[in-house]
Amino acid sequence: MRTTDDLTRLRGELDLIDNELLDLVERRLSLCARIAAAKPESRHLKLRPARQNAVVARLQARARAVPAQAVAHIWRELMAHSLQGQAPLRFLLWTDGDRAALAAAVRDRFGSAAPILWAAGPAEALRRARGEEAVAILPAGPRAPLADGLAAFEILRSADGRVVGEAIGRVLDETRERPARAPALPPALGWSPAGWRRREALQMPAYPDSAALEAVERRLRTRAPLVELHDVDRLKRQLGEVAEGRALLLQGGDCAETFRDFAPDKVAATADLLIELGALLTGAGGLPVVHVARMAGQFAKPRSAATESVGGVELPVYRGDGVNDSAPTLAARTPDPLRLLRAHDQSAATARLLWSRVADGGDPLFSSHEALLLPYEQALTRQDELTGRWWSGSGHMLWIGDRTRDPEGAHVEFARGIANPIGLKCGPSLSPDSLVRLIDRLDPDGEPGRLTLIARMGRERIGEVLPVLMAAVRRAGRRVAWTVDPMHGNTRTAAGRKTRFFGDIAAETRSFFEIAAAEGVTAGGVHLELTGIAVTECLGGRKPVFERDLARRYLTACDPRLNPDQARELALLVAGQLAGPALRAARAA
Repeated sequence: MRTTDDLTRLRGELDLIDNELLDLVERRLSLCARIAAAKPESRHLKLRPARQNAVVARLQARARAVPAQAVAHIWRELMAHSLQGQAPLRFLLWTDGDRAALAAAVRDRFGSAAPILWAAGPAEALRRARGEEAVAILPAGPRAPLADGLAAFEILRSADGRVVGEAIGRVLDETRERPARAPALPPALGWSPAGWRRREALQMPAYPDSAALEAVERRLRTRAPLVELHDVDRLKRQLGEVAEGRALLLQGGDCAETFRDFAPDKVAATADLLIELGALLTGAGGLPVVHVARMAGQFAKPRSAATESVGGVELPVYRGDGVNDSAPTLAARTPDPLRLLRAHDQSAATARLLWSRVADGGDPLFSSHEALLLPYEQALTRQDELTGRWWSGSGHMLWIGDRTRDPEGAHVEFARGIANPIGLKCGPSLSPDSLVRLIDRLDPDGEPGRLTLIARMGRERIGEVLPVLMAAVRRAGRRVAWTVDPMHGNTRTAAGRKTRFFGDIAAETRSFFEIAAAEGVTAGGVHLELTGIAVTECLGGRKPVFERDLARRYLTACDPRLNPDQARELALLVAGQLAGPALRAARAA
């Protein structure tokens, strides 16, 4: 009897929730109708894909029990029915391929409220998209320039990830829409998201088709940002604690993410390793750890040369899957801007997986990458309606590499105007004067958590160069976070492969903490290339990888990474440094 009573009560509660849900849906529909009435007349569609994508991404990040795909499905349907109440929309489809897959992709992205019609050909679909409240859905790929306000604004994929079409319509470029209540407030003197284009942009790929690149940039501008400004600010506050010696930064992940190796279990393995390492550091030093994954956007790498010889053939160098393919053919190595769209898709999936992993204390894993591909970064830059601040929607934290840190260059110019925390790689060629100048450009107001300096000297040079740089920053009175990247300055060649010796990595890490203590500077953490899978890419360690092992599981797309055993060993070394008396005294000061 008790069981029956419990079921009756629970079902009654469910009925009440259903009633409340219906009331909320009807309120939502009413508000959407009022919004539609308040909008000025325009030739643009009522459809706002960037706004819809942003809503779905925000709710997916907030959801705890509801799967991300379910959130997307439910809210896409809600928004589709709301839109039909404002202005009946229709979709005009044409393809010479899989019609069923194309129709399913349209329903998955745009909901079931609007009718799907089949056009006799591309010309009819585009004609009706020009003059009606309609969207043309055509196969993706090169085509004649679009006119009359039409723009290709979204790639559509089948359930198995294949590109099956793209949406074309009179969609408003929402990055140019400014509410009257929020005038544009430049965050830095003379700054705009496109200002970098007037500066020298090093390490940028040479795209053979500039029109194709511009088309991809237009599509990216309509997509949802991968991160929200309030989470960017949240990370910045935590990095401010790192600069003050009250927290530690653990930043790590892949050298370069790839399309072919993407799998949720691999992302989860690396994310869980970061959480495990953070627990080791917290247990030793008693400090909270800020977890920042080197993932969800790390699809490009700077290179020392523009070309390389492969089998006697001179080819463009591989620059990361966001630019070209590693296969040794001219076609594969030619930069392709469509790869930026795929990088965004995979970054979105990775970001959701990272956000679902929660470290001790309930903190999430933030995302970060090198801000190398500036067309991609600009296209995902957004302005906050309330404050006028600009932020990069591509990742929570961006860093500037050692090869692109020219104070007057394009990458520094772009980074100085966004609200995100910025990392700056500091190599052995960086002079004290240049470093102070870079700090003045990137963090002129001394904002807590804004700038993290990442030393990457190599074990042979760190003792010579780092004390001078730390002393210069201290004399300048600048309070920034210092961390160490003991990977990039210690790359060697063995058995015909790039590798790193664990002993070199450990030695540079140890030197960093000792130098910081001697200079009275807070040692804020480590920046590592690592993976949660058992690779054999770096030599040495207590569970050693020998030279003969390199070929066994050498899986990196570019530079060698620490495997889980090596990463744990390095974390224990850092923990020992944190527990050292000299470092404790430096932090107390």
